[in-house]
Amino acid sequence: MWERYNLMAQNAMMQGKPQEAEVQFRNAVQEAETFDAKDPRLPMSLNNLANCLRQQSKFAEAETLYKRALQVKQNAVGAFHQDLVSIYENYAKLLRASDRPKEAEKMDAHARAIFMKQ
Repeated sequence: MWERYNLMAQNAMMQGKPQEAEVQFRNAVQEAETFDAKDPRLPMSLNNLANCLRQQSKFAEAETLYKRALQVKQNAVGAFHQDLVSIYENYAKLLRASDRPKEAEKMDAHARAIFMKQ
């Protein structure tokens, strides 16, 4: 079911239907919550939902989800894994949209540090 929810959400986003996408991304998160702690689908789903919310200017909830996605992913793969880069970059976009450029630069710095380690 996770794959179906995720695909339906992505399709809704491409069709310019963010509210519909949000519902499906929430379903994907709920499904992913049942998977193993190291399964990559939960942090991916959290990041996708946060992106959807960011695009709707729902910044507070999106920020909470980016933080959780980072925490879950770091717990699974460590603090300097390549898969964290996109979450940090997306979080930085949110911070810029929230007029918090100094915090955004910190997220970008984390992403660069990970990228340079690879």
